[in-house]
Amino acid sequence: MRRTKKPTVRPQLRRDWLRRQEEEGLSAPKIATVDGFDVRTVRNNIEIAREERERREARSVVLRNAMEKHYDDLGIFARKLDSHITGETSSLLLLKEDPMWTALREHMPRSSLWRNLGRQEILREEVREVEKGLRRQLDSLVRNRAQLPFSVTHGELGLNTGIIDLLSSHFMFTARGEPGLDKRADFRLNAVDDETTSMEYGDFSIGKVPNERVDDVKHLVIDLMNDVTSWEEHGAIGNLFARLDRVKRELHDELLVIILRRVVPGRCRYCP
Repeated sequence: MRRTKKPTVRPQLRRDWLRRQEEEGLSAPKIATVDGFDVRTVRNNIEIAREERERREARSVVLRNAMEKHYDDLGIFARKLDSHITGETSSLLLLKEDPMWTALREHMPRSSLWRNLGRQEILREEVREVEKGLRRQLDSLVRNRAQLPFSVTHGELGLNTGIIDLLSSHFMFTARGEPGLDKRADFRLNAVDDETTSMEYGDFSIGKVPNERVDDVKHLVIDLMNDVTSWEEHGAIGNLFARLDRVKRELHDELLVIILRRVVPGRCRYCP
């Protein structure tokens, strides 16, 4: 007797059997009777459909977890960038070597974030160049105004380069719109011996001077602090700092969206 070929059970049909069993409460024998299949075929294919669904769900969970971790990595990197923009001397070189730099750029290639990061680097370099030139000017100024040996080493009689650090800091603080160094109460005097005094101003060592010249040096320091803030360069670097602050604010706002949204548009080579 010729055997009848069993009809092929397509994936869509086995998934429908599983649905009818779970949602409509139909038994395998009932489905077999209605659809004209052997009950063992129906049972076997319902089990196959259930296993296929479990594998799909497992892959979906793995993919979802991988995507969440990927977005977490991008958020962590966005926080690193946010920390970078608030620093004064840090460089983008190390951040550019991080794979997440490439990932974020591929996710958001047209974001203004990249243009602003470049602008910030240029402005920071301009600030560094201004500071170098400022120190040269201050060195020349002190040499011309000081009536004592200048640029002496620690412990020698005269003024040391701490006065340049002091004036440069005061200049830069006030150019940023921040309070400058206190010109009234920051001098500290320490007797070295009966004839000389070590002078400090805040965190800055000024030098060792004869006792009778202490007041002269005080007046010199205060006069120089007043003078440098009236220079034309003071206003120019103030404008430079204002531009830098605007770029920082824009960068912070852009990065905050990435950090708080927690999902980054687009795809990259590292996406699951």
